[in-house]
Amino acid sequence: MNFCAIDFETACYQRASACAVALVKVREGKLVDQYYTLIKPPYGMDIIPGFTAIHGIRMRDVAHSPTFAEAWPLMQAFIGDDLLVAHNSSFDRSVLRYCLEYYDIDYPLPTFACTVQCARRAWPTLRNHKLDTVSRHLGIQLKHHEALSDSLACAKIYLAAKGF
Repeated sequence: MNFCAIDFETACYQRASACAVALVKVREGKLVDQYYTLIKPPYGMDIIPGFTAIHGIRMRDVAHSPTFAEAWPLMQAFIGDDLLVAHNSSFDRSVLRYCLEYYDIDYPLPTFACTVQCARRAWPTLRNHKLDTVSRHLGIQLKHHEALSDSLACAKIYLAAKGF
């Protein structure tokens, strides 16, 4: 059971506005490594107050952070050929796709698995399958909308749903 869990936070409604990313590497069912960075969003995609209210990140926090293009080589090396796992994977997949497109980075999107779908199959009687609900059900500590905490929870949910 080898994969990387991923979680993005965005600055605004534009999907290319990543302002944080976290990756958690899993090997043989064990969490073995993690990567986290704040990201300076593209010019004109400033972090709006409503988004700061969700994830706590402000423009001053990312002022000296790498752009997505600068962070990408480390991210790409970390991911390698792994399956990417995300909670509501369509969101994180689209953020990755739009960031790659914005910076004109030619890279095929990795295969994604969605822990929302996995959780629905594994625990169908939960009242919903939001990250905080599933985490609470499994006893996973979560600081919701903090990218590293979310990606750690996602990795643990995927492992639990797959019987690890």
